[in-house]
Amino acid sequence: MAKNIFAFLFSVLFLFACGEVSTSYESSSSQSSSSVSSSSQSSSSQTSILDAVQEIGEYTTKDSVAAYIYKFQKLPSNYVNKATGQELYEAQTGNTWTKWNFNPWQILGVMIGGDYFGNNEGLLPTDNYKECDVDYHDSSRGTKRLVYTEAGLVYYTANHYESFISIYGR
Repeated sequence: MAKNIFAFLFSVLFLFACGEVSTSYESSSSQSSSSVSSSSQSSSSQTSILDAVQEIGEYTTKDSVAAYIYKFQKLPSNYVNKATGQELYEAQTGNTWTKWNFNPWQILGVMIGGDYFGNNEGLLPTDNYKECDVDYHDSSRGTKRLVYTEAGLVYYTANHYESFISIYGR
């Protein structure tokens, strides 16, 4: 049992280190707003993260959540959709929800994700997409999202859907 706990703690520490240190995958401001580029993440780094994520874990960073989605074809358990997040907000704060002007991870202990993404701008290949927030660091949800399919395609946007980077594909 001690070995399992040590392995789990090591995995969590590894994921935090990978998620916080690496910023080389964000799109640059000079990139076209209609582009989808490929991630420069090495396959060995992706394999390490895929090996480290566990189905019972809670994940919040771009790399760990993308690996989780790719590996388990679902969001981690610490994610709820927008409607559930709004209900939690009202129940926990006693305030009427008006807009997402707060950080759900800090206030509610959840990340927001799982709702339909329409791809209205047509920047991604035609498919059925869902979206989720990643990398909360401020007092709001921010602009960083993963857009994904049940088939294992995972894209990242740091600029709220203006451009995308392919993280995983099947």
